[in-house]
Amino acid sequence: MAPETDILWYLRVERRDAEGLAVVICAGRVSNRTCPELETALAAAADEPTRGLILDLTGVDYISSSGLRAMESTSARLAASGRPFVVCGVRESLSVAFDLAGLARGLAIEPSLEAALARCEPSWGPPSGGPS
Repeated sequence: MAPETDILWYLRVERRDAEGLAVVICAGRVSNRTCPELETALAAAADEPTRGLILDLTGVDYISSSGLRAMESTSARLAASGRPFVVCGVRESLSVAFDLAGLARGLAIEPSLEAALARCEPSWGPPSGGPS
């Protein structure tokens, strides 16, 4: 019996808007084969004139190093324009990959889409310590 070498891991990518933010929602597996789809979606969302970008990985159960690099470059790109990039819904299986790659400390990560939206809220009012 020959080993299975052509296993195709799917990735579904959906783009939404929420509160002036681009939200990219993924389901499936981010492998070396499917990563170009993620990279395309992230680049397109980053090019749009939004307040920032949220990547929802709630439906993702595997991520390759190329997927991690795509997130790292997107984060740097948005930081250069002063906009937030928040990743949410990171399962425990993905958390290990984030930790090993050193991204757990470098990316803004929230447990849910709601928490990610709250993290991207613009702060209002005078700076602390100043007159009100």
